[in-house]
Amino acid sequence: MMDQATRRIVLEAVKSAIITELRGEEIYQAAFERATDPAAKQMFESLAVDERQHKAFLEQNFKSLLETGTWAVPVSVEALTPLDSTEVITPDFLNRVKGGAFEMAVIAAGCELERSAIEFYSKAAKDCPDEESSKVFTFLANWEEDHLKALTELEERMRDQYFSDQGFAPF
Repeated sequence: MMDQATRRIVLEAVKSAIITELRGEEIYQAAFERATDPAAKQMFESLAVDERQHKAFLEQNFKSLLETGTWAVPVSVEALTPLDSTEVITPDFLNRVKGGAFEMAVIAAGCELERSAIEFYSKAAKDCPDEESSKVFTFLANWEEDHLKALTELEERMRDQYFSDQGFAPF
């Protein structure tokens, strides 16, 4: 069990993390509701679900940390299922959303959100005086890096498709 000073630091970090996940969930949920392409809807829904899972994981642990000073749900791949974009981002998907300014804007916003989350979790892991908490934040930073990688790859492919559609030859 962690001491009171450490518990306060960890609780503040977890509170900020919950808000970070809530923001991501809201952005992706709104994108899901607005997107018209079925594959884009599926991708945004998957991202929203991931963020919702992160938030639920953090909320369960926040309550436990508040009451007992311990993490109730250990961080693991089993506790949090990572995003698998391979079934969504197909050539057909890219063709259907090409020139989709809305999708491109959401993906760009998502990249920034993920970068911000990675920075937050990495700093929390480094600054956290509790070893178990530090491991949790490191795990979450790595998880968000997986999201960022998938979104960055999609952003690059959509950008390349856009310029190709404009008649610009590859460099």
